[in-house]
Amino acid sequence: MLKDSENISSASLKKLGVKRVTTDVYHVGAFKYLNLTDALAEAKRANDQKKAPNK
Repeated sequence: MLKDSENISSASLKKLGVKRVTTDVYHVGAFKYLNLTDALAEAKRANDQKKAPNK
């Protein structure tokens, strides 16, 4: 395994047959989601909880 894998160039990756892809990550509070539907559901839950009267 390469020791400095974080510093490898795009040309080196291409030569090795490795493809770099960009992914979206959604942050809601302290949580991270790869799925937008899950992030929106958590945001709605958090918002609803803020609006609910304290018991």
